[in-house]
Amino acid sequence: MSKLRTALVAVVLTSFALPGIAFAALDVAGNIIDSGGSAPPLAPGDPCGFCPAPAPDDRGVTFKDGDLWVVSQSSTLYHLQGCAVVESIPLPGVAFSFGLGYDTSRGVFIVTDPGTDVVHQINLAGAIVNTWPTPGSGPVGAAYDQTRDLYWISDFNGDLMTSVNPNTGLPGPTLAVPAGSRIAGAGYDPGQDAIIYNGRDQGMTYWMSASSGALLGAFPNPGGPGTNNGQGAAIAFDGNGWVSHFEQPNVYCLEGFGPIAVEDASWGFIKAAYR
Repeated sequence: MSKLRTALVAVVLTSFALPGIAFAALDVAGNIIDSGGSAPPLAPGDPCGFCPAPAPDDRGVTFKDGDLWVVSQSSTLYHLQGCAVVESIPLPGVAFSFGLGYDTSRGVFIVTDPGTDVVHQINLAGAIVNTWPTPGSGPVGAAYDQTRDLYWISDFNGDLMTSVNPNTGLPGPTLAVPAGSRIAGAGYDPGQDAIIYNGRDQGMTYWMSASSGALLGAFPNPGGPGTNNGQGAAIAFDGNGWVSHFEQPNVYCLEGFGPIAVEDASWGFIKAAYR
């Protein structure tokens, strides 16, 4: 496990080390492309980097093929590599985009609109494929759960983690969140079978069990306190959490609970689980 952990402690983006913290960066294929030197081990929830937000109204965040994607409230998708925007995609027909996820099984983005209480499936060109009503009001987070083949949708009005069937749009299981209020954001960690989300009244980011709803961890948002922090939430391929911030123009990394607990797992196995 030590070799695996050493190779995966880096986040996939390369240009955002916090002061005093160095990283070894990996490309999408898992090759070490830059050794930033050694750093003390990070505990779960520790700040592990950041990228400048690509828009002043950034909301949801997700990962696709190892790259960070961010959606703005004004309905534009931004694709980042090494913290630089390499692509922007307008989302016509989406009035108020907030939650963002990526469905690896269908190759579509998941975008929620809390203004009209809907969830959209959106293709890579930015066109709407399907639109369904959300189970609750105030959908402000979206994540694809490949273990159960469903979309987790965070609902800030009820502080619930609702879900939607990605084939039919029908409601699935609902979990009451174990902590936090006026929640926002959602990301799914298949290695831990966990959901990450934010409590905006507390300025905290939480991990909860997707099976039982139990609280697994609670950590301060790296951007500091504010009125609506954090916003979006996602899990990177290495198990680290990423959250956007309402007041601070950055998207922040939070050390996660580690990669899949397999002693000598191949990189191909890990990529298949996290992509």
